[in-house]
Amino acid sequence: MHRVAPPEAATERAVLTHVMLDMYGIDSELLNDPDRIGKLLTGAAAAASLHPLAEPATYRYPRQGLTVFLPIRESHFAIHTYPEYGYASVDIVSCALAERAVRARDYVLDRLGPERHESDLIFRGFPENAA
Repeated sequence: MHRVAPPEAATERAVLTHVMLDMYGIDSELLNDPDRIGKLLTGAAAAASLHPLAEPATYRYPRQGLTVFLPIRESHFAIHTYPEYGYASVDIVSCALAERAVRARDYVLDRLGPERHESDLIFRGFPENAA
């Protein structure tokens, strides 16, 4: 079972923390720039004291939009951009303290500057529930 938590519960400990972030009203040129989006993810990892295992892997769609994936020692970051809607979806998954995933989220929000965003913090994997 997943536990959705309010932001003030970011110190709760689970096996994984999953931050789901939807952002609206972002500059379409930024969302279509693979170098800037890749640097965004590596910057978010650094801001959260997380450790990339490789350079970001990027897939650029034929017309517009990107999928960028960054493997980190603690799990991964992924972003999917839709420049035609000014929209981006970000997943930050980490086995480090939840506070670090929240720092990475805040870094992304600060750099992309969406007009509006929605974010959920989900705690996953509770060993006491294992069979």
